[in-house]
Amino acid sequence: MLNRLRRFLVLVAFFTLSISAVTAYAYEYEFRDLGTAHKVANIEGKMVLIAFTSESCYYCRLFDKEVLTNKQVQDFLRGNYIFVRIEPGNDKTSFLGKTYTNDELFGAFGVRGTPTFVFLKDKTQITQVPGYMPAENFLKALRFIVKVVEENYKESFEAYSKKKDDYKGRPTIVKIKQNDAQFVLNYDKNAKRVDSIPSNVDINTVYVTTSVEIANKLKEMGVVRVLLVENR
Repeated sequence: MLNRLRRFLVLVAFFTLSISAVTAYAYEYEFRDLGTAHKVANIEGKMVLIAFTSESCYYCRLFDKEVLTNKQVQDFLRGNYIFVRIEPGNDKTSFLGKTYTNDELFGAFGVRGTPTFVFLKDKTQITQVPGYMPAENFLKALRFIVKVVEENYKESFEAYSKKKDDYKGRPTIVKIKQNDAQFVLNYDKNAKRVDSIPSNVDINTVYVTTSVEIANKLKEMGVVRVLLVENR
């Protein structure tokens, strides 16, 4: 009886650790501090996607397991968004000149349930999407919002969702200062400094360079975000 109980406890522990690993490493490029994420997004010229979640939320765990591990979702997030997770608690951040705890951020954004996804561009909230959706639908929503914000796309989401679309994002060169480049390289795991064209170009990596020629070439190759560091 005791042996069976021990085996049962070992299996439960293994299962728990497996689920925890999926949650912890579902998307390695996520931020946990909104202030830092917002600054990086502004430098890179991207939107911030805030995922309000909680550890006790079944659909949050399902999102981590079924959606955030999807390679197409991950690739599009890397190229076009800065993804930040906010969970209830007393962790503090400085955002738009004010200090908030995570609990206060839930109130500031009017979040009443988890998961809830908030899309920000600069200081403007683009939209708020409550609830879980499967990976295919989530990816369509990510693409649709980028097209609306960056390319002035006019069709409704209902019409767009019925179409097949392999949209990757709009290749863009963003001119930045040296201190901003260092901030991005310090905090964005998806950013990489380059002094030549990489042998294997990943269009969803944020490339940081001081060369106009390299920046233009990377843009021509479809890289969604190239940061060109100005010398002056």
